[in-house]
Amino acid sequence: MTTGAARGRSDDVMQRDYRPAFLAYLSQRDERTRTAGYELGRRAVGRGASLLELVAAHHVTLLEVLPDAADGDEAASMCTAASEFLTEVLASFAMASAALPELQERLLRADEQLAVLRVRLGERPES
Repeated sequence: MTTGAARGRSDDVMQRDYRPAFLAYLSQRDERTRTAGYELGRRAVGRGASLLELVAAHHVTLLEVLPDAADGDEAASMCTAASEFLTEVLASFAMASAALPELQERLLRADEQLAVLRVRLGERPES
């Protein structure tokens, strides 16, 4: 279970990473900045971040930048960009998250095979 303090640090890291990546995308919607969003989602999985943490970072960032919109059209454009960017982040997050159970299962099987080989070789099992 994650403590409140640990969750707060995780949220801070997520926000620290999310904001500049989104701002870069907002100013230049191209492959480089889309890829940054994709990588952000992958890193979030690696850190054990939750989907809710990602979405919270997205909403906090969007709420921070929306007041800078010059008018309704620019605000709508920002919202469209935010949706596009979040889609990139969540797509990679979903793909990486889906792969984890299979990788964990493979690791367990490999661990079991290693234990069998050690027994055959006369080694003591690890604790």
